Amino acid sequence: MFKSLKDNLSHRSLSLRYLFALTLIALLVTASTFSFQKIIADERYASSTIDRAGDERLLLETIKAYHIAYLAYRGEPRQAVFHKKLSDAATALETNHQALLDREESQNLGGEMIPTVRALYFDEPVQLNKQISDYVALARTLLSLSDQELDEKPILSSSFIDRTDTLLNDMHLVVKAHVQQSENALKKMAQVELLLWMSTIIVLMLEAFFIFRPMIKTITQQFFSLETQTQTLEAKVIELKSTQTELVKSQKIASLGRMVSGFSHELSTPIGIAVSAVSQMQEAADRITYEININVINVQSLKVNAEKLNETAGLAANNLARAGRMVENFKQSSIDRHSELTREFNLKKLSKDTVYNLSHQLKNKSVTVQTNCPDHLILDGRPGLIEQLITNLITNSLAHGFPDKGGKINLDWMLDSDNQNIIFNYQDDGLGIAEAILDHIFEPFFTGQRTGGSGLGLYICHSIVTQDLSGTIRCESTENQGVKFLIKFPLQVDMKKHHDAVLVSD
Repeated sequence: MFKSLKDNLSHRSLSLRYLFALTLIALLVTASTFSFQKIIADERYASSTIDRAGDERLLLETIKAYHIAYLAYRGEPRQAVFHKKLSDAATALETNHQALLDREESQNLGGEMIPTVRALYFDEPVQLNKQISDYVALARTLLSLSDQELDEKPILSSSFIDRTDTLLNDMHLVVKAHVQQSENALKKMAQVELLLWMSTIIVLMLEAFFIFRPMIKTITQQFFSLETQTQTLEAKVIELKSTQTELVKSQKIASLGRMVSGFSHELSTPIGIAVSAVSQMQEAADRITYEININVINVQSLKVNAEKLNETAGLAANNLARAGRMVENFKQSSIDRHSELTREFNLKKLSKDTVYNLSHQLKNKSVTVQTNCPDHLILDGRPGLIEQLITNLITNSLAHGFPDKGGKINLDWMLDSDNQNIIFNYQDDGLGIAEAILDHIFEPFFTGQRTGGSGLGLYICHSIVTQDLSGTIRCESTENQGVKFLIKFPLQVDMKKHHDAVLVSD
């Protein structure tokens, strides 16, 4: 009990450590993702701002050229053309600049102006925003003057050219600031990437020390435990052989040799399942050890292999325990069936545990089992008898009722209307039993379409129900339509406890 509690606590601790490690990695990845997204958003915004600045520089060069041409063609027809082009260029400059201001205010690109660029646009001494507004106003003023007024105010044209050059230089400062920002962003991304790599390596090292190493220790302990159980089973097999010899000598059953042969066949199933499970555990452990040795740790692969180890360990342990119980039950039923100690047991749990012990055979045949039983039906008796009854019926169905894969089996337990008897209805949808042999299926060593093999399975069922449980068993079947066993036995004095609270449906 204390060992089991200790194992549960150990598994819980490993699970919590594993969950913490995964959470930490998730946080690191999330943090790095948000950091990169922020840097990318800022760079996307900066790139758009550079494009706008480039457009403004191009427009300034265009306006300068159109202004010079406008002055050069005074008094000629082409002056009107350049007047229109100059006016359109000034309007385009104003529109482009306004779009920049609107975007900065709404931040619809997911970023914002870097402080250096913002200062160039809005703070003294540069104040690009004011310069561009004044520049556009000056351009429109020049366009509104007549040729005579232009001759009278040559300083306006000169000032316009000077402002154009100044704006071009200041726009260059904007581009330069963004280039510097991009370089800084690349450095920051490199630092974040390095930090993420180092953090991931540290987390993986901690996982190896606090999770993988204890997990390997647990796996090793499970192997030792299975080895001990195997040795115990071997000792029981030797004991069984000794019992066989004694029974043959006593001649308590004339055909004991065939009975033991049939039992050995039954015993090989759980042993074979256990050996197969141990082989699968070894493969999973080898994969985990290989990944650790080559320092390539795949968290998902480790999780899958750990789950497989846990599943196969449970399957091996259950089948080894089942084999041990079979040996003990056979010894007791062969020498003195009534020597088995009675105890309280939950009928539904016993049924489901028995089905689980046969899960490998059921899976191979693609046969499903549905158990219907009141949740709290507690009996006081010999659980080994019920387990053997269910096992023999299911094994018989698998061997002879389902030659092809696929089918269903129903186990229905209930109390009769007077709460005096247990009713057990077993039904499969397999091949059924031919009418010609239906009356002989409970005879010892009888073999036929559905009762081949040792010929003892259904005989033992009949013996358990009629002799040990003082009940009745009968079979109903139509060939190719499945089989149904109707079993009824009294709720004996020593099995009558707690039956008043058992009528809770599944």
